[in-house]
Amino acid sequence: MTFSWGLFVLAGNPTQHNDEYAGPRNINADNMFNSPDGLGFDSQGRLWIQTDGKDSNKGDFVGQGNNQMLMGDPGTGEIRRFMVGPKECEITGLCWSPDKRTMFVGIQHPEEKGGSHFPDGGTSVPRSCVIAVTRDDGGVVG
Repeated sequence: MTFSWGLFVLAGNPTQHNDEYAGPRNINADNMFNSPDGLGFDSQGRLWIQTDGKDSNKGDFVGQGNNQMLMGDPGTGEIRRFMVGPKECEITGLCWSPDKRTMFVGIQHPEEKGGSHFPDGGTSVPRSCVIAVTRDDGGVVG
């Protein structure tokens, strides 16, 4: 009949703000982000946060960089950046293989404003894709 709740994380740039937009103590220059858009829990109970935000790196968004995926530990509150996507993309669509040894992540609309050639390089047209993430030792990824 009752419950309690608390904020796990607030997105924002603590180096740009010293007010309610600064974010909590688990956000710093090494893991700040904006616009969390996708969430998923892995088999270890870790929270994966995917972003689809402004990557201008100007004003309120200075230092934020490209969209990214972070991993948070709900028990300790620690948040670490796991990967950063190419310019102007959204990181999306997180899932795992049945044996948890491969993580699949979507890279959506990279460089939608032009100028990039992700993922093929050269003169290719930028394209969305799904990447497969594995460990060198063949272990479980999440």
